[in-house]
Amino acid sequence: HASRAMTDVLFVTSEYDPYVIKQDSLASGLFPDIVKAAFHELNVDVKFEFQPWKRCEISIKEGRAYAAFPYLINKQRAAAFNFSAPVINFYPKFFYKKSNFPSGFEWSDLNDFKPYILGGVQGYWYKSSFQKAGLMTQYVTTDIQNINKLIRDRIDFTLIDELVGWDLLNDAYSGQVSDFAVAKKPESSDTFHLMISRKYPRAKELTSTFNKGLNLIKKNSEYQKILNKYKMSENYSVP
Repeated sequence: HASRAMTDVLFVTSEYDPYVIKQDSLASGLFPDIVKAAFHELNVDVKFEFQPWKRCEISIKEGRAYAAFPYLINKQRAAAFNFSAPVINFYPKFFYKKSNFPSGFEWSDLNDFKPYILGGVQGYWYKSSFQKAGLMTQYVTTDIQNINKLIRDRIDFTLIDELVGWDLLNDAYSGQVSDFAVAKKPESSDTFHLMISRKYPRAKELTSTFNKGLNLIKKNSEYQKILNKYKMSENYSVP
């Protein structure tokens, strides 16, 4: 079995529920499960190591690990790393309390948020567009702080990756999850990828193996099974 010669391809990642879940230093969650399944289709074994995000980038830059995940592609990263085919969609959405909007909330452009107070996180992608639209935004340093402010009615909305937002609510306020909703329309959309080392042995070959395996698990519905396991709606799956 020639492909067995590629012993345990090493990945580095950090905790990011539900994309990456860490339990007793074992990796599960959406991304590790998809990566494992895709490589398994072609008889390649993988192993995951947890490191802080900054460290992950150094490990792949130096070729000590094959790839890190989940990453969005941007100009700086594309200059230094290669990327896999898109693995999953990413949708940041506006979270709110149902009691404040009993008939729900729909929006078409950012001006619809003018009458309200938003909670943002310093350094996140949306700051300049919120400023341009003249939205009243209070900035904090973490998503969970905004969840706390939402609970206490200090803000009307906060914008978070939808899956991460529901996970934070489940962790911090499991009894009150049903008090919350998200506005259906995402603020933006993007795709998460593997961010791949240019120095790791046989990296190019491994990438085509992964992309091939990803296609196979989409065809045999293994991919959809993993999405269902983490209660992800259809619109997260990349066709």
